[in-house]
Amino acid sequence: MTPLKAIRKFCIRCVGNAASVNKCGGDKMLGQGDPKGQCWFYPYRMGRGRPSVKIIRKNCLECMGGSRKLVADCGPFGDCPLHIFRFGTNPNRIRETVKNMIEEAA
Repeated sequence: MTPLKAIRKFCIRCVGNAASVNKCGGDKMLGQGDPKGQCWFYPYRMGRGRPSVKIIRKNCLECMGGSRKLVADCGPFGDCPLHIFRFGTNPNRIRETVKNMIEEAA
């Protein structure tokens, strides 16, 4: 799964269904978001754009009360689509890098 697809799934869960995502005003985010009350994922809600996994990290830190340890210990509660990106890294990119390193060494 890509960060964009994970955000799209999160948005669908937040508003209740896919049809409502388009109508979302970005003013609420499952009790989270930036201090101005806007959703960090709003620009990506329709599955377009190129989000940074750092945005997902901010969401996870807020979800866990700012505790890095709780984010690290977080299990995929309720099958959260953002779970694999909770460290602010994309595990898909890491796998690609390792694969390329192995191929270059061979």
